Amino acid sequence: MKKCVELLFVLVALLTFALPATSEAKKRYLFFGSSAAASSHYAYVVGAAKAINKYVPEVKVNVVETGASVDNLKRVKSGEIDMGICSMKTMYEAWKGLARWKGNALPDVRLLWLYAVGIDFIVVREDSGVEKLEDLNGKKFNPGIRGSASEATTKQIFKILGVKPDYHIGATSDAVKAIKDNRIVGYVKTGIGTQIDASTLDIMTLTKVRLIPLTKQHMDKIVAAVPYISFITVPAGGIKAMPNQPAYAMWGRPIGVMCSKSMPDNLAHNLVNGIIKGKEFQVAAWPAFKELDLIQDPASLTLIPLHKGALKAYRELGAKNIPPIAIPQEAK
Repeated sequence: MKKCVELLFVLVALLTFALPATSEAKKRYLFFGSSAAASSHYAYVVGAAKAINKYVPEVKVNVVETGASVDNLKRVKSGEIDMGICSMKTMYEAWKGLARWKGNALPDVRLLWLYAVGIDFIVVREDSGVEKLEDLNGKKFNPGIRGSASEATTKQIFKILGVKPDYHIGATSDAVKAIKDNRIVGYVKTGIGTQIDASTLDIMTLTKVRLIPLTKQHMDKIVAAVPYISFITVPAGGIKAMPNQPAYAMWGRPIGVMCSKSMPDNLAHNLVNGIIKGKEFQVAAWPAFKELDLIQDPASLTLIPLHKGALKAYRELGAKNIPPIAIPQEAK
């Protein structure tokens, strides 16, 4: 009898420890492409992963440090990651086969959700002698993190405008250190909405900086060549860390999370719902997230189709007047 009791105790103990492991084993692991770890966008992805892991219990999200937009698109195509952050402009170019994607289009790219509508900042050392865009000619300058939308857009726009810096290519951390050490004059960095990000604030602790804006002449020339690009003007005093900054005009774009249309519909549907339920995790990491209409903006601002499962979620949540471009062929 004693042996039977002991055996029963052992079986109960084994089952107790085995059940959580079995539950964990049933989870689907998702790899979420982000940006450089020094970027505020990386912090957003960590916050989004927390939201999904809490509200979509059937998955476990792993954050992957990457080169941001362009790199993430390539990794989604190869299957290395399941989804990744990307600027809307870069998504559109990849979907349509434009710019660097000519002859290598990604027609299966789909939008899941948006997390920002922001701008890039051209940041230079105040003692660099750079006061306008054309002053960057011949100067050592970082156009944005390697593989990012910022890098691709900066090079594209500078080529249109005939601006020819001596490009310093590298990660955000490399650029920040090079600016501090006065080895390069500045860099392009995506902000948090319309505010400068953590890496620029880091530079500003010991180094005085200046923002270089676009002029109307610049913008007219850019639009003539790239009609789908957007511009945003931050009003005077609108940049909190630089209250004396005059009105600042720069190229801008929605930024979101994309995937392939091959992602299961129910998974995409659940991810969108998890992101909306877990808003607090994302606002903590990315305060500008609270400024978005999480249900309407993805449908209204997208330049590419939504994922079929995401579209279903937004419709259920009350999105109105969804434009034709947002509806994927597989949902028609």
